[in-house]
Amino acid sequence: MRNITLIFLAALLATTASPQKPDAIIGTWRLVSFSSPDSTGQQRPVWGEHPAGLIIYTSDGHVSAQLYDPRRPRLGDIANAIPSTTAQASYVGLYTYFGTFSVDGGAHTVSHHVEGAMAPDWVGSALVRAYRFLGPDRLELRVVTDAAGRTRENGSILVWERVRG
Repeated sequence: MRNITLIFLAALLATTASPQKPDAIIGTWRLVSFSSPDSTGQQRPVWGEHPAGLIIYTSDGHVSAQLYDPRRPRLGDIANAIPSTTAQASYVGLYTYFGTFSVDGGAHTVSHHVEGAMAPDWVGSALVRAYRFLGPDRLELRVVTDAAGRTRENGSILVWERVRG
């Protein structure tokens, strides 16, 4: 019985906590959860229990990320309004950017080098994320630095699930 238990534990560890090569990050990932620390440091959901988003890492080093709060109200006709200040509040709850990425396998970080973004101030910045694989198809990214280059001791945590054909 002891041998069966040890074999089961080894198999469980291999599927849930196995270290993966940094290139395992390549692919398309769907956002599963997005949490940030509250005033006590406790992680809380940012956009409810079912945030929306995709992040894509290509084999030639490009990244594209779109994250949305699915609870945002529909805009209707004000989407085309000028000036757009009426619609501006509806754009809260969205992060989008693209660029290139680099992986530091030793430090377990991935840096997103922003070339274009919803917020022009992000362009030229490096968004550093600590990564770890929670399984073969689960990826956790923890915010290490934000678009302003500030280090976050207790940053937001985003969990992604690999999209399969």
